[in-house]
Amino acid sequence: MSEPQDKGAKVLAWWRTNLAARTQIQPDKETEEGRREAQVAQKQAQTAARALSAKLRRGTYPAILFEPQVQNLLHQIQPKGDALKRFCQLLNVLGEVREYDHASLAKRLKGGDKEPLLSHLRFKQLMTAEDDELATLLRRAVAVAGNRCNVAMLARDMLAWNDQTRAHWCLEYFGVGERRIKAES
Repeated sequence: MSEPQDKGAKVLAWWRTNLAARTQIQPDKETEEGRREAQVAQKQAQTAARALSAKLRRGTYPAILFEPQVQNLLHQIQPKGDALKRFCQLLNVLGEVREYDHASLAKRLKGGDKEPLLSHLRFKQLMTAEDDELATLLRRAVAVAGNRCNVAMLARDMLAWNDQTRAHWCLEYFGVGERRIKAES
């Protein structure tokens, strides 16, 4: 497993532990006492996840780094230099993601066979954005995509955002990569 993929997997595991509980319902226990305990635990987890999510959405660099849960991920990812600001921007965007989806954000924005969820003009703005504007536009894109995307892919892409990443997103958004793969099969 390469280093960026490993970082994506670490971010996904962190997201599932710290943020996914705000919307996901866990199955009930079989006994009444077990159900009550599970409901209390679930409610506490939802409250903590919602609070962290709000802090991440509203937070800025470097204030996001003061959260204990963020420190845990920071030790796992260990961003260096300028990557620390991009790491904080990633967390800001992850505050918007409510559900995991196997499809990447670019594919979700494509919208299937119908009209794209994000217009071509807005997608072009997203692809040409830099730094703080990129994080803002990605947060909006996540919201447009129903607050669902592949968290690991988003993390990998944001932490290594460059021209190659932009090109990959364009191929996914316009469906070029899918057609080429189908034609080669």
